[in-house]
Amino acid sequence: MSKTAHPDRSTSQLTESDLLRLVADIDAALPRVHRYAPATPIFRLPSLDALINGQVMLKAECAQATGSFKIRGALNVMTQLSGEGADRVIAFSSGNHGIGVAYAAQCLGMTATIVVPRDAPEAKIDRIRHLGGNIVLYDRLSEDREQVASTLQAKNPAPLVKPYDDWQTIAGQGTCGAEVIVQVPESIDAAIICTGGGGLAAGIGTYLKSRSLATRIFTAEPQGWHDHQLSFQSGIRIEAPGDGALWCDGLLAPIPGELTFSINQANKAEGLCVSDERIATAMNTAWQCLGVQLEPSGAVALGALLSRPELFQGQRVLVTLTGGNVDDRRFSECLASAG
Repeated sequence: MSKTAHPDRSTSQLTESDLLRLVADIDAALPRVHRYAPATPIFRLPSLDALINGQVMLKAECAQATGSFKIRGALNVMTQLSGEGADRVIAFSSGNHGIGVAYAAQCLGMTATIVVPRDAPEAKIDRIRHLGGNIVLYDRLSEDREQVASTLQAKNPAPLVKPYDDWQTIAGQGTCGAEVIVQVPESIDAAIICTGGGGLAAGIGTYLKSRSLATRIFTAEPQGWHDHQLSFQSGIRIEAPGDGALWCDGLLAPIPGELTFSINQANKAEGLCVSDERIATAMNTAWQCLGVQLEPSGAVALGALLSRPELFQGQRVLVTLTGGNVDDRRFSECLASAG
């Protein structure tokens, strides 16, 4: 991976009709997702309301059976593939998408092969294996995961379930936003969304803005891996420097997805990046005040709110808590470094 920003000019503009079609596809995805993954709760914390003199809605995707939001996209895609006769799939993942695919395969009676980096957290690898996923390990530094998956497909053809840069994956992730509309009838002023490849932000952002164009969408990324912030500022996809810590193993996509960036750009999304210290503080806040265990990747949006409360004064703000798949040692280390 290059340490220097790398532009890519292959993105295309989406039309308003494209976004309306995505909203319709999110609505269609909702029953597929809810068959196996019920709506997740929204938590409130008075100290956060006081911080911004407004209302903070914490959408607890960490409460999913798989520990993260990724089950949504996997279920939407794989339910449709199963209906078309597919009985096996291939996916590549840093962990949480693989867990979601393995869980969906178990629900739907399918077989899943997951390409996972060797340095992925053991807790995530073990979870995939426990759910019946067939794991193929690769070296993140010397191998390309998409090429590894393509080689597997050539040997044993099966559909690829992409982690973010796929229309139906995005529609599945967008069901999180559809739930928010029901849970919070009042309009949301701003949404802060943990972001790796950009699929969750694209799905939630499109759905929320279909109800209120005034809603501002913010991607939240760890410092050094803030490719969305750089890309929004430049107007084209830019590769992250990749010089930050590796705490947020689920958010290390080096460049926004082509489709996800087009959608997020159409939604006028803005980027925020968060220091490791603020991520640790967010994890500690969730644990001490709510009893909620977050992995670093799942705490970045809350870390963004804690870092930049002045941006959200007097507003009603949605904050995604996207995952809680973290082993005890890493969790303790993060809490110990909280500022």
